[in-house]
Amino acid sequence: MEQFFQQVANGLSVGSTYAVVALGFGLTFSVMRVINLAHPELFMLGAYLTGAVVTFLGFSSSTAPLAGAVGMLILVLMLVMAGTGATGLVIERFVIRPVRGRYILIPFMATGGIAIFMQYGAQRIWGSDPEFVPSVIPFHAFWVGGVNITSAQLTTFIAGIIVMFLLRYYVRETRWGRATRAVAERADVAAACGVNVNFVSQLTVGISSMMAGIAGVTIGLLYTSAWPFMGLLYGLKAFVCMLVGGNRHIEAIMVIGLVLGIIEAMVTGYITSTLRDAVAFSMLLGILVFRPNGLFGSYEV
Repeated sequence: MEQFFQQVANGLSVGSTYAVVALGFGLTFSVMRVINLAHPELFMLGAYLTGAVVTFLGFSSSTAPLAGAVGMLILVLMLVMAGTGATGLVIERFVIRPVRGRYILIPFMATGGIAIFMQYGAQRIWGSDPEFVPSVIPFHAFWVGGVNITSAQLTTFIAGIIVMFLLRYYVRETRWGRATRAVAERADVAAACGVNVNFVSQLTVGISSMMAGIAGVTIGLLYTSAWPFMGLLYGLKAFVCMLVGGNRHIEAIMVIGLVLGIIEAMVTGYITSTLRDAVAFSMLLGILVFRPNGLFGSYEV
């Protein structure tokens, strides 16, 4: 049983990242009916910016007190969110908005081109080998009933949960969140009622981009590395989470992301790690056959 709960703990830390990236996918698609293929590269950019910020500030987690480490983590999160959010707004203004409302493959190809540009741009700047990301989280192992949980895993999970519930609060309880839901349902009716659709679209892309940045920070610190094509695999799995859960309910995407992480950890622990990446696409095939609109329904294009 200890191994079982250990794999659950391992899966929850990675699954929370899948969920955060998938929520960004779902949020953008719900409002703009655009599959933003550049979204995972903002996650990759977040991991690289984390390393650049920590290196520039010269912070060392091995000698820093806990309060200093928490303060540094918050600072890194804020700076990376600003960087990825600004990049997302540029992509929305010059790539997504001009092709929004056209045949779905046009924005698909446009954002795909930006994704490729960002991948090879990162490779040009940082090289093709993984870049070391210095940790700002002092290493500590917590033993809970025989289950080993590291401080980096705990930070990743807590950050993911906080982001997910903040997004839920924003969408359900705030004025602009209600406007976002209105645009997602019927953009023309929302515009007729006075909602600024372009501003809501900008806000949506900015929020989803900052969420991708947060996920990049936590994964970069968890594995202490970043590489140019890391967004590809995480992005594909996050996209699967959105398709499996359906983009109408953010709670469904949260749950599917966490479940995917746990199942992957179980396959790694009990079968073989070579089959781990096949789990997401097996889930996708099953959903496409039996529930093409996702388990809880999706907005139509």
